[in-house]
Amino acid sequence: MIVSVRNLRDNMGVDEKIARFFVDRKVPAGNAFWNKRLLYINRGNGYVSIPVYYDILFRMGIPQNVLLAEEHIQFMEQVMHYAIQHEMGEISFQTQIESIQNLLIGRLKNSDFYGELLLYLAQKELKPLGKLGMEVPALNRADVFLFILCDLPLAEPQNQLAVTYWSALHSTYLLMDDINDYQFDKQNSDENAIMELGDDKDGFSKAFSILNTNITVLEEINTSIAQWFKKSLDNLTKLVP
Repeated sequence: MIVSVRNLRDNMGVDEKIARFFVDRKVPAGNAFWNKRLLYINRGNGYVSIPVYYDILFRMGIPQNVLLAEEHIQFMEQVMHYAIQHEMGEISFQTQIESIQNLLIGRLKNSDFYGELLLYLAQKELKPLGKLGMEVPALNRADVFLFILCDLPLAEPQNQLAVTYWSALHSTYLLMDDINDYQFDKQNSDENAIMELGDDKDGFSKAFSILNTNITVLEEINTSIAQWFKKSLDNLTKLVP
């Protein structure tokens, strides 16, 4: 299934200009996150979440010309590049962080949040610290993406909202993936939030409780994506053992 502008706009509520910007964008050369991909926005949740989250930031009042500025988007793409390199075991976690820090030299726009994020990411296991992090460590595994907020001129109330909606949005995507991958991850001893939540029926029950809470949070900012997730949950319930 191709993720079209119409799909993002009509089913997920993404502003048409934002949707078209990302759908039409060329795949960045030499970027590990888009490695061998022909389309910028692919079917996977990691790709779809990009326009959905940028739309949320736009709904929060950040102008599109700031969000879609070429220099910023290239920064975001490099964050994703280092993140996937770490996930694939090509670089250490510390090298990932230091590489992103180097990208921000001379262009940091959100220094207070930057300091908070570095303290949070310095933990051996990512646990809640201040406004950052969720109780289930497996749901914090993509939080390096929040470095994009350090490249945006956000005030403190916007930082809080941006983190709140990020946590609700991305932990939903991660839980959906983990429910789908549960049997495979269990057999291969891979990280999976369902197992951290208690495994089997108890883990699934807690996962769906988190998902429903997330949907309630997302309804505040984007009713369309909340409805889309509600429909997705109906299919996920069939995968519960």
